[in-house]
Amino acid sequence: MVASVRADEDARYGYIRLDEVIPKAKSVKAKLSVHKQGPKGPKVSSILVGQDDDLHVKSGEMSVYKDGYVITEINATPGDEHIRFANGLRINMGKEVGGVQDDEQRVQIRLTIQKHLDKELMLHGLGKGIKVLSLFFIDRVANYRTYDTDGYSMPGPFARIFDEELAALAQVEKYRPLTWLQDRENLDKVHNGYFAKDGKGKLKDSRGDTQADDEVYNLIMKEKERLLSMDEPLRFLFSHSALREGWDNPNVFQICTLREMGSEQERRQTIGRGLRLPVDADGLRVMDDSVNRLTVIANEGYAAFADALQKEYERDCGVTFGKIPMTALRRLSVMDGDTEKSIGRDKAEALKAALVEQGYLDHDGRILPAFDPQRQGFRIVVPPALETEGITSADVIDLLSKYRMERHVQKDKDERPNPFNKQVLLNPDFKVLWDQIKPRTRYRIGFTTEELVKTAAKALKEMPVIKKPVVHVDEAALPVGGGGVGTRMIASSSMDGGSTVTAIPDIIAYLQESTGLTRSTLALIIKRSETMQQFINHPQRYLDQVAAIINKEMARLIVDGIEYERIMVGPDAEWEMHRLEESEKLVDYLTSLKVDHPDKTPYPYIEYDSQVELEFARKMDSREDILVFVKLPKWFKVDTPVGTYNPDWAIVKRDDVGEKKLYLVRETKGTKDMNKVRPDERDKIRCGVKHFEALGVDYDYAVNGDEV
Repeated sequence: MVASVRADEDARYGYIRLDEVIPKAKSVKAKLSVHKQGPKGPKVSSILVGQDDDLHVKSGEMSVYKDGYVITEINATPGDEHIRFANGLRINMGKEVGGVQDDEQRVQIRLTIQKHLDKELMLHGLGKGIKVLSLFFIDRVANYRTYDTDGYSMPGPFARIFDEELAALAQVEKYRPLTWLQDRENLDKVHNGYFAKDGKGKLKDSRGDTQADDEVYNLIMKEKERLLSMDEPLRFLFSHSALREGWDNPNVFQICTLREMGSEQERRQTIGRGLRLPVDADGLRVMDDSVNRLTVIANEGYAAFADALQKEYERDCGVTFGKIPMTALRRLSVMDGDTEKSIGRDKAEALKAALVEQGYLDHDGRILPAFDPQRQGFRIVVPPALETEGITSADVIDLLSKYRMERHVQKDKDERPNPFNKQVLLNPDFKVLWDQIKPRTRYRIGFTTEELVKTAAKALKEMPVIKKPVVHVDEAALPVGGGGVGTRMIASSSMDGGSTVTAIPDIIAYLQESTGLTRSTLALIIKRSETMQQFINHPQRYLDQVAAIINKEMARLIVDGIEYERIMVGPDAEWEMHRLEESEKLVDYLTSLKVDHPDKTPYPYIEYDSQVELEFARKMDSREDILVFVKLPKWFKVDTPVGTYNPDWAIVKRDDVGEKKLYLVRETKGTKDMNKVRPDERDKIRCGVKHFEALGVDYDYAVNGDEV
């Protein structure tokens, strides 16, 4: 995510910023940013000026520089670089007048702290002990730490702003659960700077590649474990450079750029500090996409940031955004029984030809502007040969979307409210719907050992035969001549690579650890399958394949025989309706639909996870016979033996003759053929069927809103 902090300049105030002082052999020059008249009006431009130059002339006769803006002094003394005008105005290095830089930087710091606190609140609810770090890149050490005449350190302007903004946010009610934030006496310990030092131990500016920078790098690397500990108060890090490659502190979730990013400070190097997968309290990498989001609080517009980042990646890494390779199309997968298989080259070529014909791709595979999934009614026509195998328009849209730069560098959300519509709670139809779906259930499973032995043994008999490994041997001559070393094939052969098994491992113990079944049950399965002779061909492959098949058959029996019953009493007996009011802010409005009929659903914005869900939500919103609908929140879960299951939609609909109301729960999938759905998803849906049967609620799955 990129949160842009960029205020509009106002030419009436005579904006001037001193960017650089350049000592010359015979004179001193200065580089300024000023308002300059252009063909489309005034804009901020960089100019080079010297002694006695008049800004009124240099700016294209901008009237704001008419009186007294003749340069009378340019001072290049290290640490005291400044410029002075005839009207007495003095501007120090990196400072500005008539502009908004100070205001921008305060907002950047405030926004970074706010994003940090929001992230901590979110992760606090997961209970995994994931430490949140934020990183600030600044232009000069003096902006974070300065020294008085006696050599004592004092907070610089950025540090002062940070302390002020953190103290203000600590008063906000929603951040009360963050205990460290309430410890006012120790708030100064939550931020620190990592800078090079001079011989007297004072912090100093550096280029990023000196021995002093190596010392900073080593310090922060050695303290990585400490930084990731919840017992360590340090959470906000200030640095002068982007730190060199290899800096591997994984839990940076926010990066704030309080300096201009130019050739010496490229975006890739900067954001690379936050692209490591985070780790939890046990040191395990976190693979949750909802957690793994980096927010860059940039001092340039989002569009400019994304455009510059894209150009840098394309220039330096040889990648092309907005172009989908044939390998990606070939990897589109369909279900073949319980396994996934790719569509292959021929069908991928047919799909590309169809996309070119429909104007969504050019012949080189570049995505064209006509590809706009947000447009109402947008659809891709899939070739019939692929459609019969289960590839849908939504599958292709989701694949192409992954190759757009906007998918990877997104504008950060507004804090746009998604207010809960309390009137929906008062709607009698919604109240009846919630009363029907709110009960929670428990399940029990039942199958006999004989059933498992019979089905597992049969599946093992039908598994592909495990053969001995084959080693291919190619013999070639390597003639050496005046042109160098050549190659000439002499012979090619294959031979049995199987080795003699000198010691047979405890097969049953291995399978017992992999499946959790008893030794006697496993022995019966192996004996009845009559596959033991294949173990000698490739022992490890045999054990892994047998364990996978037994586990799959056991899961199928569990789901086949599962029974749900309603929990009648206790704190976990039902889902409380008031929990719907907890979500007052939209997590990501970029992947949400603004409804046209807010009286039909609890929130004005509906988040969607796929193109199928987007189209389904649009249809529910537009259909007159749909009275109420709700995208069930992520906490609304059904327990199953194969993991928790979160149903998609709850709906109130008038019947076809308009005489009665139907209360429904629907799951959205890209296909009606459950054989083309991944086995784990299929099993969860089957459990959902049994759960809602126990509650007497009409449950089904649908490809689109017309099927409701």
